[in-house]
Amino acid sequence: MSGRIRAAVETPAQYVAFCKSNPTECRSSSVSVAADTPALRGLLSTVNSAVNSSMRATPDSDDVWSVNVSKGDCEDFALTKRSRLIRAGVPAGSLRMAVVITKEGTGHAVLLVKTNKGDLVLDNLRKTIVSKERTGYAFIKVATANPLRWVR
Repeated sequence: MSGRIRAAVETPAQYVAFCKSNPTECRSSSVSVAADTPALRGLLSTVNSAVNSSMRATPDSDDVWSVNVSKGDCEDFALTKRSRLIRAGVPAGSLRMAVVITKEGTGHAVLLVKTNKGDLVLDNLRKTIVSKERTGYAFIKVATANPLRWVR
């Protein structure tokens, strides 16, 4: 345990709006950590690659968060991965949206997967899945097992 206090922060307004329009996409589960198995790793890799190759990255001028679209920005990639993983049986409570700052100082969103062996990051800027510590990102806020409650 790091000893850091995880203070509650405001949930991004765009995510709240997304959840109001797509309540089934914002469900949680009683399981907040996924078992890190070869099967899970394979599924994460498959979904990450499929979404990254099927969507075209485009700037989102009105910053509307969407799921299962053909083009979009980082939030849309992360939400689509979360949706597909939930449908494949990964506990919703282990799949957390996260807002980060990249090494270049740019705001970005990724999908964080809480596992019993550490946090993994699915990112549209990377082909491979890496641990949270290996991203080089500063994590600003992360959803909890309840996707409408976020912490610093």
